[in-house]
Amino acid sequence: MNYILVLALLTGSLYANAQKNTKVPPPRLICPLTDATEVFEKQPYSLGKELKIILSSSSDTTVKAGVAGTVTNVQQDEGHKYIVILEFRNYYFWYGGITKPLVREDQKIKAGDILGTLAAGGKLELHFFDFEDPIDPKKLLDCKLGAN
Repeated sequence: MNYILVLALLTGSLYANAQKNTKVPPPRLICPLTDATEVFEKQPYSLGKELKIILSSSSDTTVKAGVAGTVTNVQQDEGHKYIVILEFRNYYFWYGGITKPLVREDQKIKAGDILGTLAAGGKLELHFFDFEDPIDPKKLLDCKLGAN
């Protein structure tokens, strides 16, 4: 009888751990800019392929969240622009190049909420991560990109 109880407890514990380690696939993201175009920049050198996408819009200056989540960071970069980082189920979405952030850390947001503003014709740089592993943003974004 004790063996059955131990086996049941062990099986339940293993099942619970398996449930915790089940990874949710990354979400599809709405486009952060209306009438977005992809900007291609030549790098002077490269230490490997950096997974990012740079978008611009001639008609839109509001940057929208591509997914619901929590704002984990709002920080100014060395170019005096801002990076806003969202977290959703251990996925992290970096929005760089924001001129004026309109969100704060620990704020809960919905997909489509405005994160901040971008200078007219400014560049929005997007990086996505599965915890620390980079994800190609082109595989997640639902954007109809215009020609550059």
